[in-house]
Amino acid sequence: MVISKPTKDDVDAFFLLRKTLLREMEWVPSPSKKASGWAKFQSFVYLGTTLSDEVDFRAQYRARTVDRKGAATIEIPEAFYMSIWIRNNRVYGIDTKPKQAHTNAVVEGMPFSGLIIRSLTHEHIWTIAADDYVEPIDPPILELEEAFEKFCTRVNLLLNGPFSHPLKGQTEQLI
Repeated sequence: MVISKPTKDDVDAFFLLRKTLLREMEWVPSPSKKASGWAKFQSFVYLGTTLSDEVDFRAQYRARTVDRKGAATIEIPEAFYMSIWIRNNRVYGIDTKPKQAHTNAVVEGMPFSGLIIRSLTHEHIWTIAADDYVEPIDPPILELEEAFEKFCTRVNLLLNGPFSHPLKGQTEQLI
């Protein structure tokens, strides 16, 4: 059975629905072959009072760190992503990561159609080209909690409990 991608109208209607995360915010380590130090939080989502197995929320966070290779010291900046998915389709997301570039699909009528976006923060917007279109957020969002607030407002999502930063309870090392 082939399940089709949602349409732009489907996504617009989806954003109007009140959504609530199933789980309280609890970050867990997320091993990566490319970079260490990532944490993730995932949760299925209630649509109104019905738990949906087709909608999930995903967030990832990497704290600022320093990587030492011999005599070289490389500062790795903080980065974070959050997104909401219908089936396997990211219908909205916010990404903050230094030095990222995103090449947009050509989407008629969209202001950044076909352009390369190099902003510190951008948002993935569902279009006829699916999730291959982003728009810069300026000024950039530099705080994870601020990104969550913007994200939750945009997609009509309530957290299950308070916001919890992945570094809660940790002390930062001086460089």
